[in-house]
Amino acid sequence: MKAIFRKWVLEILRRLAQRKLKRVRPQIIGVTGSAGKTSCKEAIFEVLSRRYKVKKSEKNLNSEFGTVLTILGLSSGYSSVWGWASVLARALLDALKDTLKGAEPYDMLILEMGVDKPGDMDEILKVFAPDIMVFLNVKAVHLGEKQFANRQAVFEEKSKAALAVPKGGWVILNKDDNFVRGLAGHTPANALTIGIEEEADLRATNVEMSVAGLKFNLEYEGKSVEVVCPEVLGRSHVALILSAIAVGFIEGVPLKTIAAALNEFRLPPGRMNKIEGKGGSLILDSTYNASPDTTEAALEILGMFSGRKIAALGTMNELGELSESEHLKIGKMATEYADMLIAVGERAKELAEGAQRGGMSSSMIHTFRTSKEAGAFLANILDKHDTVLAKGSQNGVRMEHLVKLCMKNPEDARKLLVRQEPYWLRLS
Repeated sequence: MKAIFRKWVLEILRRLAQRKLKRVRPQIIGVTGSAGKTSCKEAIFEVLSRRYKVKKSEKNLNSEFGTVLTILGLSSGYSSVWGWASVLARALLDALKDTLKGAEPYDMLILEMGVDKPGDMDEILKVFAPDIMVFLNVKAVHLGEKQFANRQAVFEEKSKAALAVPKGGWVILNKDDNFVRGLAGHTPANALTIGIEEEADLRATNVEMSVAGLKFNLEYEGKSVEVVCPEVLGRSHVALILSAIAVGFIEGVPLKTIAAALNEFRLPPGRMNKIEGKGGSLILDSTYNASPDTTEAALEILGMFSGRKIAALGTMNELGELSESEHLKIGKMATEYADMLIAVGERAKELAEGAQRGGMSSSMIHTFRTSKEAGAFLANILDKHDTVLAKGSQNGVRMEHLVKLCMKNPEDARKLLVRQEPYWLRLS
């Protein structure tokens, strides 16, 4: 989209979104962090929708455009000028309908709030300030050219959302994150802390993760309650589950209702989901995106499974000057949890070199330029009792192609995989 047209469209959509919020007056719950935003949003929705009428951002619409599109109930025009012209026309028509008939009411609105570069959060906050803000973590991401200089800069940008919550609102802070914990006591709003390692208002203890899911004890106000999430894999998801519980408590949802919701909660596509693979194999689909921290956590989960373990890892983008060292590190770490490495993308060489340094046999290391090439190779060697971890960044990697080629039932791809909309499929 040309810059002037983009600015013009965004300004009109912002005004329409502000108008919509004034008419509906929902309570706004924001979620930010370098990883886990979408899963956290979905967990919160699962809890709140048991008691309230709730609207949420679809997929991962979390930018200045994504948030206004969510408020207006519209989909993206992507990079097409005509597509955005259609979006704008639809927004104006819907505004007219709201004027004539009244806007459809709902109680709460859950929005992801993501940033790629300095100033992005300011753009989002021009439209609304959240009533409840969840701040999950700060990771080494978005460190590429024209993005952030370091993690401190990422934290400063994301923290603007927490600081924007007015007095009387709530900020939920993950005390296990070294950056996020520093905000406790420094926001205008009430603060509720969550965590595992640190003393927190809501704390998870006796955390157990296995191939059968996630389980922990919730400690709060001198009480201890067991929380079971059979469809959630990995310790890294504890923070988002605690966040959903915290929001539920703030909104007056009974603990019994919260526990029942989380027992049925499933992670969104591409966030460590189990998928049946060819030849009786199992695929752990974590293809939505990848950073060093999330890839380490995913490898740890792979290590819990029996049989032959295959790490299919794609390039991790936006790491700046850390890119080479982080790919070497992840490649080496893969040798601790996997028997075979399938390395994909621009940094496949560094992943492979790291695995070699870690002692993996060269015969067990395979590099590919694209995820489709890697998927075609992997599909032909899968066998019963194999477990495959598929993970990589979004742009230029797209490891969901590998998963689709290795699925037992590829006809289910549209339902189970990320980026299956027509726009993404045209880019394949």
